[in-house]
Order: sequence, then structure tokens, then C-alpha cells
Amino acid sequence: MRAFVSLLIVILLAGCSSDPVRVGSKNLAESRVLAEMFALLLEEDGVSVKRMPSLGATGVVYQALIDDDIDLYPEYTGTALAFLGARSNDDADEAMRVASEGLARNGLVLLDRLGFETDYVVLTRPAIAAANHLDDISDLAGADGRLRLGVTQSFAERPRDGLEPFLDRFGLTFEDIEVFSETSREGMYDALLERSVDIIVGLSTDPEISDYELVALSDATGFFPVYQAAPLTSDLALERTPDIAAAMQKLAGRIDDDMMRSLNAAVRLDGRPVNRVARQALYDLGLVAKPPRERTPVLAIAMGPETMGTDAGIETLRAVRKSMRGRDVNLLSTNVPLEAMASGEARLALTPALSGFSLTDGRVIRDERVEAIAAIGSTFLHVLTRSDDRALPEGTLTIATGPVGSASHTLALAVAHNSNRDISVMPLDVFGAQAASAVLRDGDADLALIFAARGRQDLVDLFARSDDVTLADVAGWWTNADRLSMPVMREAQIAAGTYPGIDETVETLSTQMILFGPATSDRFLIGQQGPNAFFDEPRPLQDKSVAAINRNLGLHAAVDPHLRRAAALTPEVNILDDRINPYPGRAILMIAIFGYLIWAGWLFVRPERETTD
Repeated sequence: MRAFVSLLIVILLAGCSSDPVRVGSKNLAESRVLAEMFALLLEEDGVSVKRMPSLGATGVVYQALIDDDIDLYPEYTGTALAFLGARSNDDADEAMRVASEGLARNGLVLLDRLGFETDYVVLTRPAIAAANHLDDISDLAGADGRLRLGVTQSFAERPRDGLEPFLDRFGLTFEDIEVFSETSREGMYDALLERSVDIIVGLSTDPEISDYELVALSDATGFFPVYQAAPLTSDLALERTPDIAAAMQKLAGRIDDDMMRSLNAAVRLDGRPVNRVARQALYDLGLVAKPPRERTPVLAIAMGPETMGTDAGIETLRAVRKSMRGRDVNLLSTNVPLEAMASGEARLALTPALSGFSLTDGRVIRDERVEAIAAIGSTFLHVLTRSDDRALPEGTLTIATGPVGSASHTLALAVAHNSNRDISVMPLDVFGAQAASAVLRDGDADLALIFAARGRQDLVDLFARSDDVTLADVAGWWTNADRLSMPVMREAQIAAGTYPGIDETVETLSTQMILFGPATSDRFLIGQQGPNAFFDEPRPLQDKSVAAINRNLGLHAAVDPHLRRAAALTPEVNILDDRINPYPGRAILMIAIFGYLIWAGWLFVRPERETTD
């Protein structure tokens, strides 16, 4: 028995004396996710792990590995080449070979690659690229003096493939350069979208690139090397814990670019915890037995195809994501956004303000069952016509519009009802600049109504290619009856030169783009004739969420007063009454109560009377 106890003590002491594998990471979300995946894989194999996340920039973590302060962290081949002073290489296999040989001379081991690349990429907004004719990084040389650059601190500090070598290589001198900390990488994208910088240097796996439809400039010079991710460890760590290599081999080639981008989005955009994101990824790959104990709520925002990628769509996506962290917020492209909200496909809908109305018995009626969450800029009515004369055609008219229930369809119905002319409305299931021009050219319609931001790219392309389609003025069309029936519409202009071939200012109408949500918990109809299909479980956004969305939008207009607004947008009224006694009846009641209490107290404490026989 004593021998058994002694053996048990020896085993326990041996287990306690083994040091855990120290897994480090840079302060980049991607590095933290990969490091957590490494840690979970080791723990799945029974290896003790000590997590050391967000140690700092590349130089700090690299030195920690050399000094044997950590045992393992995710690194990139291009970064390793830069630290070794080796020449950059755009051949992935050759870069891996050179990096491995160089690191081995320092007692470090670059294990098998994970399967994806995270390359530096120069990004800008579509409008900036179009205005300055930017396709390649070299094109910046002609415009850099009037453009502002944004980079991360880690990129600014890189000695061989960072900011200074980048400026030198392409001969660039920007008007201003703003440096963002690695932890505020999202802020760099915010600055680009908010127009405080014009060009940024991001990473190819940043989820904002595709979400916000940014333009990536090509690099014909091959300045940036290949950055393929791989676990980096040391000879000392492998001697202590040979299981490191076997655990990391399970991930070799298993993570592609799309998967890494989605993992980054889950942490950076959706606000999900790194541990749960990493565990879910490993569970999906079949590498761990248990999934994370969570279900990520999904929140979809419905918007028309023409709104996807526009400033309004991007600003809405950003504001909702920031306001509702921990949810998977995504966009749903649909022809009638309110119908998608009605069917439960989407939680919110971004659409012109006029979509919140329907035509009933010749009257434009506000839909009380949807409420405005926020106003997201303006959208402008574009009236397309084949006529060389920008005045509206005389006689009978056929007006092509978007699908039934869309803003353009509601507007056309109202105009037709209020007009003395014979006007027919032709809704199209698929509608846009090309579809509108097609029905005009075929003679099926005299006009086509499109709501769009000024200068939208598909309209620019249409007018650049076509000399038989133009924009009509609507100043003579907007009668008193129309004004009264649709008060959310307002007069506006499309400036000369906004579109190719349109050299005079066009008088038109505009309305707000509104983020709508369901207004009540009552069942109601919304569908083919405007609001008509069921909301099974309409759940208005909480006041705190509505307030956060508006706060994260920054400076913007208030919701049009003719719309039903969310309760959080209703101003609180607190009028001070300066009368000495605004409620005399209450005063009299209080006096009576106090009098009763005094009398009752007196009865309690008064001396008893002596009685005589």
C-alpha cells in the first residue's frame, strides 16, 4: 500500500512540475484568434497551456520567442523575411523555404502553413478611385499631394516593408498621414468611410473590405511580399513539449482566406469573444469535441440591391454593428425591404421614407405598424426619359417603377391618382438603370422612376454609354395635391455634371433614407399592395439600441416628423410650472391629512381625565 501511495505522489509531482506551453499573440484580432486555436488544440491533446495574448507588435512577440519567454505564436512568412533582412519574395513556396532556413539559424522553427495569406493591401473608396483614376499603387504618384493616408502603428514601424519603405518605393508624399494603433484598426476604416482619410493600408483578410466594397489598388512592382500564416515555435519549446508539432499539424492547410476573413469579422465586427470564435472554428473543422456554449443571434438588415455598397448602406451596417455587439449583423439584398422584414427574413429595413406609406382609396396613408429608427441621408428621384426635351412628355403616360410596394411604385401611383392625365403604372420585378433604359428604348414606358443617391455608379455608366436617355425635370409635375399627399418628399436638385452628358441642373425631388423596424407586437399585414403580409413576432428595437444607432451614425438629420418615430426618438417634454401652487386641490388634501395626523397624535399623548364618583 505504501508503495502505491509513493508511486501516486511521484506521478502527481511529475505532472505538477511540467511547465505549460506558453502561447502568445500579437495585438491583432487575427493573431489572437489563431493563438486561441493553437491553445485549444493543445488542450484537446491534454497539454497544459498558458495564454499570453496581445503582447504587442511583431517585434515584441518575436523577441519574446527568441528569449524563451513564450513557446509558440502565429507568424507570417513575409514578416519573417523582413525580420531576417531577406529579400521579399512573391513565390509562396520559395518564401517559406527561405524563411524557415533563416529562422532555423536563430533556433526557431516555422511549422507547416495554415493555408491562407494575409497580405498588405492599399485601399480607398470607390469615389476616390474613380475621381483620381486609381488602379495601381503607382497611380497614387499623381494624386498623393492632395490625398490623406491612414496606416496602423505596426505598419508604420516596419523597417523593410512598412510606411517609410512604401513611400520611398513609390515616391509618394501625402498631404497628411494619420497613424492608428493596432487595437483601433476598425477606427482606420471608420476614418476612410467618414472621409477623414482617403487612402489606407489594410490587410487582405480585413472583413471591412468586402462589407464596405472598398477598392484595392494592385501592385505591379511586387513591393509587398507573400504573407502566409504558420505557427512559429522554437527548438527549446519542441524539446520540452514535442506534442506542439503534432497539434499544429492538425491545422496545416485547413484555414483558407474566406474562413479567416469570417473569423476576423466575428471578433471585430460582431463583437464575439475570441475563445468562442476559435472554438467554433475548430469544432466546424472537426478538431475539438465540444462547440462553444453560445448561439450567435443573427440580425439582417434588408435593403434594395441598388442600396448595397452605397454610403447609406455602409453607414447603416456600421452603426447597427457598433450598437448591437455580439450579434451577427449582415445585409440582405431584396427588391422590397419592408416585405423582407414582414416575412421575418430581416429584422430591420433600409428604404426611402415613402416606403412607409401606401395608397389606399386614393389616399396616401402612413403605415402605423412600422417605425423609423434613424434617418440615413437622402435619396433622389431620377426620372428617366428618352425625350431630348427635359420637360415631361404630354398626353398619356406609362411610368415604369420598381416592384409593387417599392417607393418608386408608391410615388407613381400617387402621381397618377392626383393627375388629370391618363397615367398607367408599370411595376417591374427587377429594376435598375439597365432595366429602366430597356423599357424606355422598347417603347413600353415613357418615363422610369428610380430613387438613388446622386452620382450612383450604375446611372453614371448608363449616361456615359447612352445618348438617347436623359433626366426629366419634375418641377412642373409636383402639384399641390402631390405635395399634400406625400409630405415626406421635398424639392431638390441634381447639379450639372453629376452625370455624363447632363450639363444643366435638373430639378427633382428627394426624401430621406430611413432605417425602419416593426412598431408594435400586434400582428399585422405587409405585402404586395404596400404593407400586407404578416409580421409573426414584431419586436420593436429597445430604446437603448435605437439611441446607440443614432449616436453611432454621428451628425445626421432627425427623422422626418411625418413618419412614425421610435419611442426613443420622441423628445421628452418637461415644462416647469411657475405658478406658486399649480395644484390647489392637492394642497387642501395634504392640509387635511396633516391636520388629522396632528389630532390623532394629540389623542395618543393627552393625559387621561380623572373621574369622580
